[in-house]
Amino acid sequence: MPQFYFDVSVGNDLICDDEGLQLENLNIAEHKAICAASEIGHNSLPKRRISEIAVRVMDQDGEPVLSVALSMSIYRKDLAKAGGTG
Repeated sequence: MPQFYFDVSVGNDLICDDEGLQLENLNIAEHKAICAASEIGHNSLPKRRISEIAVRVMDQDGEPVLSVALSMSIYRKDLAKAGGTG
């Protein structure tokens, strides 16, 4: 079974996967990367004000085979400057 490694970037922090996972194929690795990015985003984006999460997947030779990026941008009208109270 192929081995896949999942490196995660959260804002400026990089977490390298030194252990990897044995998975049947790249489709399953892609699903795992999407789920990981979604979960990290759900837990981190609203709290830390980071703007991007990326999961890069490498094969057993260390070659990148796919990447999943989740980004958030916020446009907020400053209500105080517009005369609002909140």
